[in-house]
Amino acid sequence: MRRELDDLLCQHYPDIFRDRHGDRAETGMCWGFGCGDGWFDIIDGLCAEITSQVKAGAMPPVVASQVKEKSGYLRFYIRGHFNRDNNREAHRLIDLAQQKAERICQECEKPVELPGVRR
Repeated sequence: MRRELDDLLCQHYPDIFRDRHGDRAETGMCWGFGCGDGWFDIIDGLCAEITSQVKAGAMPPVVASQVKEKSGYLRFYIRGHFNRDNNREAHRLIDLAQQKAERICQECEKPVELPGVRR
């Protein structure tokens, strides 16, 4: 991801990306966002929803430990003080974002055709 977009996410969501420049022994965020610019809007939307849920008290604060592409899929790893219920909500939001990313090119943000799927 381009530095400008990386910086923008960190500025908009400083609590989520507080480890962005952390020690590599402690966080994968030290490497930045390991995906293309095309997923910026998906990550931005996910972080906006997480922030909203945290402010509403529906889940504890979330800290991203790594955001990357792996085998063509978006991976958004987090840490926080979770219990069974609020962990479920955090992962539901992440799952939705990951499903959206499956249909969007991480480089150009255009919809991608999935092999064997007719629309």
